[in-house]
Amino acid sequence: MSGIYAIPDEELVCLCIIVIPLLRKASMFGRKPSDNSQPKVFISYSRESDEHNDRILTLSDRLRDEGVDSQIDEYVQFPPEGWQRWMENQVEWADFVLVVCTETYNRRFRGKEEPGKGLGVTWEGAIITQQLYDAQRRNTKFIPVVFSSQDAKHIPITLRSYRHYLIDVTKEGEEGYLELYRLLTKQHSTPITELGKRRELPLRERHKTANPHQPL
Repeated sequence: MSGIYAIPDEELVCLCIIVIPLLRKASMFGRKPSDNSQPKVFISYSRESDEHNDRILTLSDRLRDEGVDSQIDEYVQFPPEGWQRWMENQVEWADFVLVVCTETYNRRFRGKEEPGKGLGVTWEGAIITQQLYDAQRRNTKFIPVVFSSQDAKHIPITLRSYRHYLIDVTKEGEEGYLELYRLLTKQHSTPITELGKRRELPLRERHKTANPHQPL
């Protein structure tokens, strides 16, 4: 038929060799990470005592040792974009933001700290609050974490309605850490089972009488 060009078999093979890998590569751009991918985590915390800061570092180091790409400011000496933009970029980059809540953190999160102190937490608190506002409080990212049960009352009101995790970074507090790790790595201990077939039940047997008005 005129106007139609039939591609020879050898040309078609060459075309497939070139085009198919390109299509596969292009399709990866819209692909969601698999469950085995390494989750990205940013830890938002307030610098307080050496003990508290060491707990943060221990938690982040352990997450990294166990396949979670955890980031804290301790790992960075001189962000070229400046600290304010670095914090904003970290919150945007992360799959999860662990918000380590203490009385000091909550005060700085709410902007109630003394002038000139805790500016980093105040800045991060504003970013977190804005993102939750934009998402109409639908939260799949910001996870309240406490190192003591007494600190649960210091979870910022913006995050108080969500589940929090009590973490002891020592081996004695393994349960709380593992619960958090399961969440970060999508390893739910009791995932929902597959829906089975509906069970068919027998009909109830009916007893007929001569007089329909006579009770059984």
